[in-house]
Amino acid sequence: MESAFTVLVFLIFGDTALAGLNPLSSELYRRCYKNGTCRLECFGSEMLVAYCMFQLECCLKGNPEP
Repeated sequence: MESAFTVLVFLIFGDTALAGLNPLSSELYRRCYKNGTCRLECFGSEMLVAYCMFQLECCLKGNPEP
């Protein structure tokens, strides 16, 4: 019974405790080139201007120029 309680506590609080240790969490939504945002993938209303670490895309609002 004690081990089940330990697992339950880890599942509830472990995710938030380990988020700071994950290198991707600190890089995600970070500011990048020309005030853009690092994301996994740019939205349709954004344009890709550069790449961040871990193959994330640096996205800016607006459409690309022709």
